[in-house]
Amino acid sequence: MFRRAYLFKSLAVGYNTVKITGGLKIMKKRIATALAMLLILMVLMPTMSLAKPLPLRVEVNTNRIYFPDEQPYVDKAQRVQVPVRFVSEALGAKVGWNAATKTVTVDLDSNRVVLVLGSKKYTVNGVEKQMDTAAARVGGRTFVPLRFISEGLDASVKWDSAVRTVYINTAGFDPSEVTQGSDQIVEENLHGFKIKYNTGSKMDIKKSSGEGTQALMAILIDFGMWGGDYEMQLEELEEILLQRVEEKTVKSVMSYVKTKKTPEPELKLKDFYDDTFLIRVVSNINSSIAVTIFYK
Repeated sequence: MFRRAYLFKSLAVGYNTVKITGGLKIMKKRIATALAMLLILMVLMPTMSLAKPLPLRVEVNTNRIYFPDEQPYVDKAQRVQVPVRFVSEALGAKVGWNAATKTVTVDLDSNRVVLVLGSKKYTVNGVEKQMDTAAARVGGRTFVPLRFISEGLDASVKWDSAVRTVYINTAGFDPSEVTQGSDQIVEENLHGFKIKYNTGSKMDIKKSSGEGTQALMAILIDFGMWGGDYEMQLEELEEILLQRVEEKTVKSVMSYVKTKKTPEPELKLKDFYDDTFLIRVVSNINSSIAVTIFYK
């Protein structure tokens, strides 16, 4: 457990109560009641609605796939489109591309999936099938509907809208049978934030209760001093914050964190707020950056 190094007063929001005395017309009372109800609804609206949606993630057999340029997206048919080469190779498949016919072929063992850009028809082992969307070309990359390509290769697909993550498991792979150890990716819900451990970034997360003056958690960015991936840690930090913290505040936090590009400089303590959270950033000389999350 750890507590705030600096105490601060909790912010309280007060509301003035307007008493409607006698003599007002019934219509005015109704209007006042309606306005009061509207105010209550506005106050009760979750701050989550102000947060930016999480980046779309793809995992194959519990291992996250990173895309170097063009990123996965959800198309108009509400299908996840992904760069075919990276996902297919993660599944162990080979990808072919015929520029003249705009045809994509994906081969895995005895399975072959063939798609044509712009067409909703595709074939699996020579059998024609129908999709409700089509493969596309985006930024020099060929994108294909993830579910159809994965299931055509006998892989199972699961979508978790809460964390905007697609989980793909190859035939015969059982996530529950993964041996516990440093290579296993483990997900935990920590005070409403979904945290993943053992992703390869080696970002350190210290948990706490969030009660009283105690923090919810502290996230440490280590510049690769312990073999971690600095850029990957920054990406994961931003994804965690965007789950519940307002986008404007997250941008300010990340902008300040990124001013320290090497371990040597000091990063003076600075607090950032939204309507729900206090985010405290600090780093001593030759030290990791500590990003600590409190309730206000």
